[in-house]
Amino acid sequence: MAQRPDLSFPQGTELVFGPQAQRRQYVSDSVAAVMRGWGFCELILPAFDSPATFGQAEEAAMVQFTDREGRRMALRADFTQIAAKALALELKREPREIRACYEGRVYRYASSGHGARIESTQRGLEWVNATGTVFDAATITIARECLRALAVKDAVVVVGHAGFMQEVLGRGILEPNLFEALDHKNPARIRDLCQRYGLQAERAKALEALPMLTGGPEVIQRARALDLAKFLDDKGAKALQALSELDELAQLLAAAGSQEGVIFDLGEVRSFQYYSGFTFRIYHPLLGEDLGGGGRYDGLFDRFKMSVPAVGFGLNLARLAEVTQENPYAADGAEVIDASRGSEALKRLALLRAQGKSVILKGGA
Repeated sequence: MAQRPDLSFPQGTELVFGPQAQRRQYVSDSVAAVMRGWGFCELILPAFDSPATFGQAEEAAMVQFTDREGRRMALRADFTQIAAKALALELKREPREIRACYEGRVYRYASSGHGARIESTQRGLEWVNATGTVFDAATITIARECLRALAVKDAVVVVGHAGFMQEVLGRGILEPNLFEALDHKNPARIRDLCQRYGLQAERAKALEALPMLTGGPEVIQRARALDLAKFLDDKGAKALQALSELDELAQLLAAAGSQEGVIFDLGEVRSFQYYSGFTFRIYHPLLGEDLGGGGRYDGLFDRFKMSVPAVGFGLNLARLAEVTQENPYAADGAEVIDASRGSEALKRLALLRAQGKSVILKGGA
């Protein structure tokens, strides 16, 4: 007896159909329209490349395979890093400001609230040779405009600074337990770990205070009150510069009327990787995971021997589709035409489509 075909898909893959797919397409088109409105052009990237493109730190999360020539390859694990490689080629041809946006799937082994999701679809942008805090503020403004285009309300933009955290953490960043305690905002656990690792008392006190540095722009001033000069080699100059950048960012957002729903979190540690300056993540009360995020990564092009300031962000389309109620792509209101009417049905269909109206031809089964 012949075996029945297996109609299941591997765990972690993404399959969307029907109204959910219509909503997803609406989300994608709406976000793309916002990015085009800001002058960003589409960048279509390879689905796989050498694992080196995505960084050694990402290797455990990569979906890898060996090609027919015996070379190790990895499915696209991250957009920003492979986009940087592609844009480095453009910059070698002609150094300039580049506004690029993209859409596609990324493949990573990672647990989430949706289970062991391996593939997910993102839309994002990279703003290359974009120097200064005004570009940081504009990037957050674009992300907020994407949310407005989808009528997503109550979203919160959580802003931190990778440079500030890197300075305050010092060698403590190498301790995964301390990193986790900071992520969970657990002052007692942070204090115990600082004692276990023998961290300097002043640094330990600052790390313990980080989970409380969450709120409006006033937390930037509270961070300045930390006695950074006592445990930082440069008397806290780099950390203070990071705080000044956040302060300027807050002022620019306020001046542009984009400060609503923005929260500063100086204990944010989840956005390191290649980030060098401000970082942000977008959250919504209906979802336990972020909708997306980004920030500044001025050192990302260093591996190509290029000094290129850059900023960008990516949005998870599946999660955005979960928090928007809009679905204008649904077929409600389409005129239904009976296929049994033959040529008369086809003429009617052609007429309605010429008028831009939605149609459904039924009767095939």
